Amino acid sequence: MKNEGMDLRQFKLTSGEEIVCEIVQWNDNMELEIVVRKAMRLVMQEGPEGVKYYSFRPWMVYQESEDDLMIINGNNVVGIGFPPEVLLVQYFEAVEEMFRMNVDRVSEYIKSAPKTAEQKLDQYLKTNLDSGSNVIDMFDPKKVH
Repeated sequence: MKNEGMDLRQFKLTSGEEIVCEIVQWNDNMELEIVVRKAMRLVMQEGPEGVKYYSFRPWMVYQESEDDLMIINGNNVVGIGFPPEVLLVQYFEAVEEMFRMNVDRVSEYIKSAPKTAEQKLDQYLKTNLDSGSNVIDMFDPKKVH
C-alpha cells in the first residue's frame, strides 16, 4: 500500500464534513492546530434506487498541490478514525487526480495569462483615467505616498 510512512486519518468535523488527509503535525497541549495536506472531503450521493455512493473532492478550493498545507482547528474535530484499506485505495486515486487537475490548471493559467499584474494595473488606470472627464489627475497613480 502507498501509505508507508504517512500518517493518514479520517476526521469528522463539527460542520458535518468528513475528510481524509495526511497528518503533517499533530497538535500538542499548547496548540489546537493540526497541520495536514492532501485533504479530501468525502461526498455522499444517493442514486435513484436509494443506493448510496461516496466520492472524494478537494476539501479546500485551490489547495490542491502536494505542497499545500492546511490547518485544522482541533476544537472543530468531533471524531478521528483510521481509514480502512478500501477507502484508502479510492483516496489515493482521488489525490492523484487532484494533483493532475492542479498541474493542468496551472499550465493553462501560465499559457493564458497574457499580462502580468502590473501590466493589468497600468491598463486599468489608463482606461479609467483617460475617460475624457474634466477631472485633473493631481498625483502619479504608480507612486505610493
